[in-house]
Amino acid sequence: MNRNWVQELAATVTRAPSADNSQPWALRWNGKALAIVYSQRDKNQNVFASHSHATLLTAGAVIEHVQAALAANAMTAAVQWPADSARGQPYALFDISDTAIPFVTPQGLLQRHTNRGPFLRTPLPDGIVREFGQRHEGTNRTVLLIDGAQRSQLVRLTRLCSEARFCNKQLHQWLIGSLRFTPGEVACGDGLDVRALCLPPGGKYFLRFTADWQRLAALNRFGVYKLLALSEVALLSAAPALLCVIGGTDTRSVIDGGRLLSRTWTDLNMRGIAVHPYYVISDQINRLHDKTLAPGFDAKITAVESQLRDLLALHHGEMLHIVLRVGYSKVTPERSRRLPLEAVLLEQPSE
Repeated sequence: MNRNWVQELAATVTRAPSADNSQPWALRWNGKALAIVYSQRDKNQNVFASHSHATLLTAGAVIEHVQAALAANAMTAAVQWPADSARGQPYALFDISDTAIPFVTPQGLLQRHTNRGPFLRTPLPDGIVREFGQRHEGTNRTVLLIDGAQRSQLVRLTRLCSEARFCNKQLHQWLIGSLRFTPGEVACGDGLDVRALCLPPGGKYFLRFTADWQRLAALNRFGVYKLLALSEVALLSAAPALLCVIGGTDTRSVIDGGRLLSRTWTDLNMRGIAVHPYYVISDQINRLHDKTLAPGFDAKITAVESQLRDLLALHHGEMLHIVLRVGYSKVTPERSRRLPLEAVLLEQPSE
């Protein structure tokens, strides 16, 4: 097995999306099989555990990247799933017996990126609406909202969930810990480069000012969390379309949801359509059930869950995985970096 080929595969797979670019995964290679496993990058705080919803979506995106890379090289690999998908590691294991030389890089995976800047109000073409509004993977499906009233309702639900998020100490500390302000911090390859956030004038300094939770908590007594939520959904409300990835709640369904998310996102970018993910609704509903919401928001998020079910016509056992703001971009975004290869590719001798 060619070691350089595996390294090029891994370098391509590192482009998979993850919450706030946390990259909570690694590839374990023993010379015969490639395993996708959990990796806790931040030892001080762990907002998303190995089998949390957000991490499983990321695992699915990584799996999709591996499969897309193999397909680009005219290769197939048998996939092994853990016997107990609810608890097992690795998330998936690929038996790769041979490689094509040289490695062919799928350009779509390299082009996929997050665009947090403003979009044009130009409507999406009818063909795009038909294609991307009815995609499937396993029990998962996509719903594309272009109707103004439906989009407004989803924006309102997002705003309510954002208000709850800005009152959550743990999530605030996670966000601040993920921000990268200096060139040296950005060079580490994880987290969010503040230049990629497309902040308004003074936004960078406001983030620094509110980095201390006690300071933000004091401001929240005067309703600052409401203003922050309004600011967060401003671009969402101006988007011509909102794409929802929907599916089951069991482990394998969520992983498949991550695969559908990654594939859809990549294909949209390949068509010149910008994508910006919003995870806050799913996160706050999950926290409602996990009893980790900020105090005082249980009734509001319970109502959000009920209204979301009606808006998206969710079936029994379905949930919203994520919302994508999609449209034609006004700006060329700063792209997030990735961790160095030695941090994500764990090479182990075969047994």
